[in-house]
Amino acid sequence: MKTNQLRNRIITHFIGLTLLISVLYGILSFIFAYKVEDRFFYLLLKDEQTTVQRQIAENLIPDPKLDFIKYYPSADVLPVQVKLALQQTPNQREFSTDDGLYYHLHDMQPGYLVAEVSDHLVVRQFKEGMIYLLFILLSILVLISIAVAITSHRLAKQLLKPLDKIMTILDNAPVEKLPQDFAKQFKNDEIGTFALTLESALARIKTFINREQNFTRDVSHELRTPITISQGALTLLQQTNLDDKQQQLVQRIANAQQQIEQSLEMLLSLAREELNAHKPCKLLPLVENSILQQYQYLIDPNIDIEVNIEKKQIVKADHTQLLILLNNLIGNAFKYTSRGAVSIAYSNDILSISDTGRGICTSLKNNVLEAGVKGEHSSGLGQGLNIVKRLCEQMKIDFSITSSSNGTHVQLKFK
Repeated sequence: MKTNQLRNRIITHFIGLTLLISVLYGILSFIFAYKVEDRFFYLLLKDEQTTVQRQIAENLIPDPKLDFIKYYPSADVLPVQVKLALQQTPNQREFSTDDGLYYHLHDMQPGYLVAEVSDHLVVRQFKEGMIYLLFILLSILVLISIAVAITSHRLAKQLLKPLDKIMTILDNAPVEKLPQDFAKQFKNDEIGTFALTLESALARIKTFINREQNFTRDVSHELRTPITISQGALTLLQQTNLDDKQQQLVQRIANAQQQIEQSLEMLLSLAREELNAHKPCKLLPLVENSILQQYQYLIDPNIDIEVNIEKKQIVKADHTQLLILLNNLIGNAFKYTSRGAVSIAYSNDILSISDTGRGICTSLKNNVLEAGVKGEHSSGLGQGLNIVKRLCEQMKIDFSITSSSNGTHVQLKFK
């Protein structure tokens, strides 16, 4: 479709250019005709000037040879309309009157020659014929341009046929398997060179994808085993006789273990670009779970927690991915707030997370969502907000963040 649009634009522009050139040619033809006519009258007046000057020198009454040219010894005796027009525009030498007369004036110094040329305007008499002729020529040019455009369209179709073939190969290739060894189908010309370059680029992309897929599988295999072992050990440890302090520490390890497992699932899902089914889940338990994972900040008396979410509030999102997303955003809210409050509210399909921390540095606001970007006071790797952005894109959640010296405000709009 895009190729056809390109061809249609070429034809449209070609015909449009032909029309434009034709119209400009017609306008220039009229201008040229008028200029020639004016030059003709000027030469006639110059010739009559020679005759009149000779008659004056011989003390004869000045009498131009042509009957439509008259001699006037001064401006006072000029025809009234010519005299008035000359007073308004002294440098003008062509005048038209309201009654349809047209004059050419020539200053002899002294005296004036005035030619009343209304009956001798060839261009005016043949204007309609010229317009008709130009219209016929324009029609012929348009027909020729259409014929040339159709021929050009066929030629372009033949020239672009190899490109259409390349597009068909790419469109029909399955997502999981990039096309290979297709460049040899094309001739050794510019299109063939392009196909060979594209094939080489796709081969490099395929190598990169395979390397990333192998890395994902290796990470999944190598990390799941120690996580399973440590989880079993924690389960056995919880069944032993432990005092309250030990039970509390074991529970913290278990929570961290669960968070690691959830993070691993989320990161592997992002790496594989899986589209998990988004099922309705209750929002408040996830928010409370995420807040409890910030236990090290909860004991700070200078930080208040405000949660305004209905118990029955349900959102459509992947449970694990949404929890990881909340952990990053709520964790940041607590981490960068030393005094004030962390507020979490849900209304009109929008989840808001606000804090009264120091805010994001002005120099980082434009690229804070990029991977590896972090402030000078950050102890992390600068990946949190980038993970949030990618999760939101995968779950079709609109994400926005605003920040100032009074704190940071994040909004998640669920669809």
